[in-house]
This record gives sequence, C-alpha cells and structure tokens, in this order.
Amino acid sequence: MRGEAARAGAGPDTGDGSAGAPPFAMPPLSPEQLAADQPSIDMLRRVRRGLRALPEPD
Repeated sequence: MRGEAARAGAGPDTGDGSAGAPPFAMPPLSPEQLAADQPSIDMLRRVRRGLRALPEPD
C-alpha cells in the first residue's frame, strides 16, 4: 500500500497501540446522555401496537 493508508496502521499490529486507534477520541457519555438515547415506554408501546396491526405473513 502507498500513501496515508500505509502509514495509518492499516497493516498488521506493530505493538505500539496505534494500529487500531480511532481517528479521534470521544468523551464518555453521562448517564443522562445515555438515557436520552433510549426509547420511551410510550414509543415502544406504539411500535408494538403498530406491529400487531400488520397482516400476518403467509
């Protein structure tokens, strides 16, 4: 390989820890941020009702 891909650690692990490193570090999410990504109980109930309303497959 040539260019950036060869230098970016696309080959075998060299043992220095850089081969699988992400291009940027993401800060850990707070419990509030994790909870905000979860669907509400009301949303899950609406989805369940909608799925039950679909016709049965043949």
